[in-house]
Amino acid sequence: MCIRKPVFAGALLASMLAACTPAQQAAAPGYQQEIAAACNVAMVLAPMAGPVAPWIIGGCATEEAIAKLALDPSSLAWINGLTAKARG
Repeated sequence: MCIRKPVFAGALLASMLAACTPAQQAAAPGYQQEIAAACNVAMVLAPMAGPVAPWIIGGCATEEAIAKLALDPSSLAWINGLTAKARG
C-alpha cells in the first residue's frame, strides 16, 4: 500500500504536467516535494488554525491537491503564509 501512493502521485503529476509549459514541467517534481513538506507542517497546525483551517485542508489534504499546487510557483509562499497565520 505504501508504494501505491508515490506511484499514484507520480502518475497524477505526469498527467497534469502534460498541459504545462516545458519550464513548469521541469520544475514541478522538485517543487512538489517542497509543497508537500510545507503542507505537512500546515496540516499539523490545521486543527488550531481557526479561520485559515479550511484553506489549509482544501489545499493540502490530498495528493491531488498538492500536485495541483506544485504547478503554481506562488503556492509555496501561499502555504507558508497560511502556516504563519495559523501560528499566530
